[in-house]
Amino acid sequence: MLYLFAYNPGVLTVDSFSQLHQIATGKFTTAHPIFHTFLEMLCLKIFKSPFYIGLFQILIFSSIWMGICKYHRDDYSKNSNAFIVQFIVTLIVCLIPINAIYSITLSSNVLFSYSIMLLCFLIKIMVDKNGQVGKKLIILMALTLGIMSGLNNYGILIAVPILIAITYYIIKKGNAENTTVMFVGLAILCIFLIASLNFVYDVQKDTLNIHTNDAFEEKIDINNAQSQFFSKINGEPKEDYESITSGGNNKYNLVYSIVDLFKGNFILDGLFNNPILYLIVSVILLALINFIMPSEEIFFIYMPPFLSLIVTTLTGQNNAYYNLLVFYFILIIFTSVLFKVDLKTNNVNNTTPTIAKEERIEIPTINETNENQFKEDYYTSLETEIDNLTLDDINEILNETEVTDKTDITDETNVPEKKQVQKTQKPESTSSDLIDEILKEIEMEKK
Repeated sequence: MLYLFAYNPGVLTVDSFSQLHQIATGKFTTAHPIFHTFLEMLCLKIFKSPFYIGLFQILIFSSIWMGICKYHRDDYSKNSNAFIVQFIVTLIVCLIPINAIYSITLSSNVLFSYSIMLLCFLIKIMVDKNGQVGKKLIILMALTLGIMSGLNNYGILIAVPILIAITYYIIKKGNAENTTVMFVGLAILCIFLIASLNFVYDVQKDTLNIHTNDAFEEKIDINNAQSQFFSKINGEPKEDYESITSGGNNKYNLVYSIVDLFKGNFILDGLFNNPILYLIVSVILLALINFIMPSEEIFFIYMPPFLSLIVTTLTGQNNAYYNLLVFYFILIIFTSVLFKVDLKTNNVNNTTPTIAKEERIEIPTINETNENQFKEDYYTSLETEIDNLTLDDINEILNETEVTDKTDITDETNVPEKKQVQKTQKPESTSSDLIDEILKEIEMEKK
C-alpha cells in the first residue's frame, strides 16, 4: 500500500496506456489478453481511476499469500514458531521493491503470475490429500485454470497440459468417475467462457505492435509512457483516467531511492530478474523437502511455472515474475516441513517414556492389592465357618470325604484348596483333635 500511494495512481507502462485506451474507445485488440482488459474495465466502471486497479491486485496477492501461510502452519501447537518465521519471510517479500512495484503495475503479467502461484498451491493441497479431492478443491482448480488461460495470449498452451496431468493424477488415485468428469467439465467450461470474451467484444488482431519490457526493468515514468503511447497512435486521451499527469508523490523520496538502488545495482537487479536462478533454487528446495519427507509427488507442484517458462520463452515473452513468486511459496513449504519434523520429534520424546512408566508401575500395584485382599477375606470367612462347626457337622464332613474319593477329578477344581487338603486327610484321633489340626493348618497358611 505504501508503494501504491508513493506511485499514485500506480505504475503504468506504454502497454498500460494502450489497454486503458482500448477500454476508453471500446475497440479491443489482441495486444492484450481480453480477460485482463475486461477485469480492468469492471474496476473503472466503479472507480474512475487506475489506483483501484492496483488496489485490486494487492488484495488478490494478499488473499493468496494469506491462504498459503495459514495452510502451512499449526496455530494450535504451542511448540511451533512457524508464524514468526512466516512473518519474517512475508516482511522480506514486502521489502523487496520488485514485488511491490509489480503489485501496482497495470499489466496482465501480474495477475498471470499470481494465478500460477495459486495453481501451485492448489496442486500442493491435492497432493497432500493423496488425490482425494472434494468439490471445493475441484471448483477452485478448474476456475484457476480458466483464469490463467485468459490472462496470457498463449495461456491455453499452459492450461491444457496441466488439465491433462491433474486429470490423470485424480484417476490414478482412485477417485470416483463423477469426480473426474466434474473437474474436466468445469475446467473446459471455464476456459471456454473466458475465451468467448474474444467474440463478445469483437477482438481484432493487433497491428500497432506497442510493447515494452517489464515495469521494473524500465524507468518508471508515467508521463513519459503516456506521451510515447499517444504519439505512437497520433491520438488524444478519451477518458479522465487516461489523462494522468502525476507519477508519484514527493513525500515518498525514500521509497524512490530504494527502488532506484535495486534497479541501478547490477547484482540486485539481476538477482530478482533471473528466472533460471529461481528455477534451480526452487528445484533444490523441492529436493530437500523430498529428502526430509519422502514423496516424489511434491515435484508435481512445479509443473505450472515450468510449462509457463517454456511457453513464454518460445513465444518471445519476457515475463518471468512467476518464478520468483513460486520460489516464495516453496520456501514456505520448506519451513513448514522443518517445523513438522521438529514438532513430531518433540512429541515422541515427551510422551513415550511417561506412558511406559505408568504401564510398569500402576497396573501391577492394583493387581497385587486386589489379590491380597481376596486372600484375607477368604481365610477370614473359612476360619469363622470352622469355629461354628459342631460334632455332627464334622462327622458329616468325614463321611463326605469317603464319597469324594470316588468322584471325577474335575469336580475337585471347584473346591478351595484348603478343603481339598481337609478331605484327603483320614481321621486318626478324636473330633477335637481334628479341629485343632485344621485350625493350626489355617494359621500356618496365613503366616
